[in-house]
Amino acid sequence: MSAEIKIFIERYVKEIKENNAAMFLGAGFSKSSGFVDWKGLLKDVALELELNIDKESDLVSLAQYHCNRNRNRSVINDIIFEEFSQNKGISENHRILARLPIFTYWTTNYDSLIEDALKDIQKVVDIKYTNKHLSITKLCRDAIVYKMHGDKSSPDDTIIVKDDYEQYYRKHAPFITALNGDLISKTFLFIGFSFVDPNIDYILSRMRIEYGEGCMRQHYALMRKIKESDYKSNEDFEYANTKFSLFLEDLKRYNIKVLLLDDYSDITAILREIERKINYYNIFKLW
Repeated sequence: MSAEIKIFIERYVKEIKENNAAMFLGAGFSKSSGFVDWKGLLKDVALELELNIDKESDLVSLAQYHCNRNRNRSVINDIIFEEFSQNKGISENHRILARLPIFTYWTTNYDSLIEDALKDIQKVVDIKYTNKHLSITKLCRDAIVYKMHGDKSSPDDTIIVKDDYEQYYRKHAPFITALNGDLISKTFLFIGFSFVDPNIDYILSRMRIEYGEGCMRQHYALMRKIKESDYKSNEDFEYANTKFSLFLEDLKRYNIKVLLLDDYSDITAILREIERKINYYNIFKLW
């Protein structure tokens, strides 16, 4: 484990102990449980449009193209419901997160893995995926899970096509306000998130303009390094690596420090070490 990651762990454990930590989980975090990422979810949609999903980067527009052609989003709704209603096992990463004394979880995922992991250890979870949920507080809650893009149980209300994103700032303004407040007051750890989501980009941009870089809280993200084996040619790898480096530099504008990992399995090792330090602190406190 690198010195940089060890320093991060110390700082993040301190934030957890002071009740200032939050988690943000993207689609990549659920892949270890067998759920697909966005490209996997929209693979058949791309085929129907005679497009190659591997060549597409604007997946929001891709989903919108399919909606336009069919004059509705019923097919996409069915895909979301069928994929995320499958009974997948809770991963070790989800279980570790659930055991940590963290109160605030944000996710763009439609699955229920994080709330299932929390419930599995008898924690009372307050789940928010509609504006109405935000106005109701569950009694004696141990954790709150904000599902800002909706839930598998209501696929027609999930955020996936361009129409949804264009109307998000009006229809889901309370979620923007809530996330904005947490980003100001808590230290986030982003896992499995690619930062290409238009809503997150908008929120981070507004925060930077309104508060300035010097007043923004430090946040962290775990990401895997670009690997040559992921690409068909050295030229493709070099191009992707250059673009990735520029992307990481850009995230610094929002006070997001990216910790690069050799492999996705390193996430488990980091979470275990965070849990170990928290448990050690709790035992020491009892003495």
